[in-house]
Amino acid sequence: MLVLSHPLSSHADDPHPPARRDQLRPSSPLPNPSDQSPEARLQRGKLAYQRGDYAAAVLTLRPLLYPQTLLAQEDQLLLAHRLLALSYFFEHDEAGAEQEFNLLLSLRPDFSLDPLVDPLKAVAFLDDIRRRNEQRLEEIRRRQQEEEQRQKAEAEALQKRAEELAQKQAKRVYYERVIHRKLSPLHFVPFGVPQLADGRTAVGTVLLVGEALTGAASAGAWLTVRLRYPDNTFPAREYQAAQALTGTYLGTGSAFWVLVLAGLIDALWHAKTTVEIRELSQPPKELLPPPIPTPQSTSAIPPALTLAF
Repeated sequence: MLVLSHPLSSHADDPHPPARRDQLRPSSPLPNPSDQSPEARLQRGKLAYQRGDYAAAVLTLRPLLYPQTLLAQEDQLLLAHRLLALSYFFEHDEAGAEQEFNLLLSLRPDFSLDPLVDPLKAVAFLDDIRRRNEQRLEEIRRRQQEEEQRQKAEAEALQKRAEELAQKQAKRVYYERVIHRKLSPLHFVPFGVPQLADGRTAVGTVLLVGEALTGAASAGAWLTVRLRYPDNTFPAREYQAAQALTGTYLGTGSAFWVLVLAGLIDALWHAKTTVEIRELSQPPKELLPPPIPTPQSTSAIPPALTLAF
């Protein structure tokens, strides 16, 4: 917004201060008189205001705003209303000035003049208009906030729809991740051989020693029973010894096979794996839509019944 300066002297309270000498020198190049565009006419009105020719400023600026606005940019529109309002005020047309200030407040409820550069009487005049229309200005602020929120919500909704549309139109590439586990006959060998081969010495040693001890104990107890009682009969006095030997080979045998199974599971779990990632030419079956069932025809005519008399 353009900031206009006035002399801060004994004329500060004068509603129609005299033009200053530096106001006669425009800060921007003079507009071409033959240019009748709204922007050029606004510049001529601004120049007339700076020179203190407020009547000429009114005649130049008012056609830009009435009966219809010829200015497309908001900052130009606000500048034209501001210059026209101050020109009316300096021409002692308070009704016209109040109308223009009301329009400015309708567009910008927080609009105000700068008391450091604008005449104090004009600042007080605008403040009085604001006090008398405070309720209306508050309503305008509320409506502007609601409009901003509505526009923001619409913009977010449009952005979301655009992203969804772009996602639908984007080419989708499907990849399949296949894990291959490398197994060899060595993984099925007991006594901790797969673990020792993979360099896991502690686990392999435990399995080797445990399976060897339990296997040897079970085999030894079983062989003792078979040699001492070849026909599966034993004297009554050796009942407890026979039961102890039988329990030994059964218990150690169970422990042996538990260790063998644990070693097998451990070997399979720690088997080396390779991951293969390949691109698919079409979506996987899990992502394909289910086939639409074909409705069965219900208009089939039942075969005719032959009645015999």
